[in-house]
Amino acid sequence: MESTTSHRFRWTAVGLALALGAGGAAWWVTHPDVFGDAGGYSLSTAREEVGTSYYAGLVSPPLDAERRELELRSATPVVAKNTADADLEVYLCEVDPGQGAVGVGSQRTAPTDVCSTFERVTDGTRLVVGGGEAYQELVIRVQAAQPGVVEVRGIELSYRDGLRRGTQVTGGHLTYRAR
Repeated sequence: MESTTSHRFRWTAVGLALALGAGGAAWWVTHPDVFGDAGGYSLSTAREEVGTSYYAGLVSPPLDAERRELELRSATPVVAKNTADADLEVYLCEVDPGQGAVGVGSQRTAPTDVCSTFERVTDGTRLVVGGGEAYQELVIRVQAAQPGVVEVRGIELSYRDGLRRGTQVTGGHLTYRAR
């Protein structure tokens, strides 16, 4: 006959295993890892005129990942410094393969010559990762209200990848100077 202590121990072990499994599944669902860490490259501007816009491609989705579509919930610049009282917005560019461009880079005008579509990122924007057509890139627009410096240390992306939801800071760094 089995003792009550042995029976209780067995049920405790089963309960603990189920709790660990549920915790691991919850962690997997809430921690996708689609993008690399922020940094790796930096862009820096000359002194730009106050009130003019400046565009820089900061996030290039990984090309070596499995091709799939993410649903962006938000895209927020990570601002380390903003003495220029600048307005910052994030846009999705679908790079036009007919233009022969590999991405936006940085420029003073909206990159509509490089992008076949160029739209502000909003809740529900679709971002394609993985190789193939069409290649997409996240572009930041900076517009200073006064002379100063803006330092951006990547973009915080909140997204859904199938059943998984996550938030990651990714992309390059930008130092923008306004006069």
